[in-house]
Amino acid sequence: MKRIRPFDTRQLEAFDMLCRTGSFTKTAKNLFLTQSAVSHSMKNLEEEAGCQLFRKQGKKVTLTEAGDRLLDFVRPFLDEMGKVRNELDGFEKFGTGRIRLGASAQACRFLLPSIIKEFNETQSICRFEIECADTPGCLNLLIDGKIDLAITLSPMNVAGVEFVPCFNDELRMVVPPSHPWAKAGKINFEQTKNENFILYNRTSYTFRILNDYLNKSGVHLTSSMEISSPEASKELIKVGIGIGILADWVVEEDVNKGELVSLQLGKKKLARTWGISVKKGRTLNKAERMFINIAEESGCHWMLNKKL
Repeated sequence: MKRIRPFDTRQLEAFDMLCRTGSFTKTAKNLFLTQSAVSHSMKNLEEEAGCQLFRKQGKKVTLTEAGDRLLDFVRPFLDEMGKVRNELDGFEKFGTGRIRLGASAQACRFLLPSIIKEFNETQSICRFEIECADTPGCLNLLIDGKIDLAITLSPMNVAGVEFVPCFNDELRMVVPPSHPWAKAGKINFEQTKNENFILYNRTSYTFRILNDYLNKSGVHLTSSMEISSPEASKELIKVGIGIGILADWVVEEDVNKGELVSLQLGKKKLARTWGISVKKGRTLNKAERMFINIAEESGCHWMLNKKL
């Protein structure tokens, strides 16, 4: 009578090898077993399955229909088990743990490299798994438990998230050097109707921050293009497609080269706060706490040394 319990992994490995070689002798040789041990193992596997899995044709072995069905299950299962074994082995090779981190494309390019570099120089090696998403996407991943930490803008009324501020940046008007505002050194918002604005996507936190700021200033943009890539925005501005509003650190190099001009939006600066978001109530391990500390220190260092 068939016994309902999980299949023995060693039997499945022998079954897979037997299917590959078609020979009990070759299977025994490849697995460093005796032929009788392989035969006994396959007999037990058939008893567990409750049906015949093989047909013997002389010295060769072929599969029954039931054997074919079992093989369809066995090979993906053994492949996945091998991947898990390699991953578990990696925990010993790469350190005591991992950090699943969320960050926007901007943060991955401009902020993350220096933080991870310093982290690896001062701590035991830790494995990073990075999900690239904007602030709303990172917060959703964080709440769902799919990441451990996220580099985000300060969350807006998001329950279940704690935020550690690291640094502030400033959103500024960015124009080509030939633009009249660049020559005047200031913005004339009465002329905005004549301008095509290249802005962050309206689903982003940055668009909401910018929209609130402009509305309070009585400014309403009539023509705009939304784009998620600051790099693409800069190139469009350089060739005169439009003007944009970008973070100071995004355009610092371009401004220093004289390729773009950055202007303060108004008498009151438009600042954003960046930091590390964590799921509320979650206990952080040593590596995560150290990552946050380094992020705070890096943020302070950047603010003290920024040129715009």
